Amino acid sequence: MSFASFILRRLAFLVVTLLVVSVLIFSLTQVLPGDVATMILGIMATPEDLATLRQQMGLGRPAVVQYWDWLSSFLAGDLGISTRFKRPVASLLADRLVNSAKLASAGLLLAIPGGLALGVIAGLRHGRTVDHVLSGFTLFAAAMPEFVTGAILIVVLSTWLGWFPPFSAIEPGMGLIDQVHRLALPAVSLNLVILAYMLRMMRASVIEVMGSAYVHAAVLKGLPRRMVIFRHVLPTALGPTLNVIALCIGWMAGGLVIVESMFGYPGLGRLLVFAIQNRDVPLIQAISLVVAGIFAFANLFADLLHRFLDPRTRDA
Repeated sequence: MSFASFILRRLAFLVVTLLVVSVLIFSLTQVLPGDVATMILGIMATPEDLATLRQQMGLGRPAVVQYWDWLSSFLAGDLGISTRFKRPVASLLADRLVNSAKLASAGLLLAIPGGLALGVIAGLRHGRTVDHVLSGFTLFAAAMPEFVTGAILIVVLSTWLGWFPPFSAIEPGMGLIDQVHRLALPAVSLNLVILAYMLRMMRASVIEVMGSAYVHAAVLKGLPRRMVIFRHVLPTALGPTLNVIALCIGWMAGGLVIVESMFGYPGLGRLLVFAIQNRDVPLIQAISLVVAGIFAFANLFADLLHRFLDPRTRDA
C-alpha cells in the first residue's frame, strides 16, 4: 500500500472515530441529572420559566436534530455558551488549553527523552546491574498513581525542603524561569508513570531487535556497534514505543484532571472538573471532544512516524 493510500485510510478512520466519540459525548451529557434550562435558571425556577427557556433553546426537539445542530456548530467554530460563566466556550478554552499544553509539554520534555534513553541503556545492558536497577524503578513508578506521586512530592520537596511551591498557579506576566519552577512538581507527577511505560517499552523493543536476524547479520559483516545501534536497532525499536507515546498523550488527559486539581493549576482538566460539578453541559461537551481530537491526532501522527521509521511496515 502506498504512503498516500495509508494516510487517506487513517484519516477516514480518524473521522469515523471522532464521529462515534461525538455521539457518545452528546448522549452521555443528555442523561445528566437536570437539563440546560434548569442549570441556567436554577432549581428555584418556576415550571413556566423552564418551559419558556426550553422552547427558546430548542430542547424539545428530537435528540438527533439537537446533535446535528451541536456538531455542525462545533465544526463551524461555535462551541456554544457556558451556562455557568455566561461566556463563549471557545474563549474559556483558549487560555486553559494553552496552560495545559505548557504543563503537558514540560512533562513530556522530561518523560520522552528520559524514557527512550533509559530504555535503550537497559535494553543494551540486558541482564546487568543497570538493567535490574532501571527495571525496579519502572515497577515502582508505574504502580504510583498521580495523586500519590503528587502528595509525596508536595510533602518532601515543598513542605519539608521548601524547594518548590505547593500550588502552581500561573500569573499573567510571570517569567519563564518562574513558570518552570512552578510547573516542576505537577509535571513530574503527571509524567512519571509515562516515563516508566516508555522505558519498559523501549527496553523490550531494543532487546527484541538486538536478537533479530538482520542485526546479527550486520554484526557479522563487521559494522561498528555504534552504526548497528543507530542505523538498524533504534529506528526499528522506536516504532512500538511511538504508539505507546500516543496512547500516553491521550491517557495524560485523565491525569491532568487529578494533577491540576491537586496543585491548583488553571488548566483544561481543572476546568472540566468545574464544568461537571456545575453541570455546564456545553463546556463538558467541548472539552471532551477537544481531548478526544488530541488523542486521535496523536495516534495518527504516531502511526505515520512508525511507518516512516520502520521499513517493514511500509508494504503492510
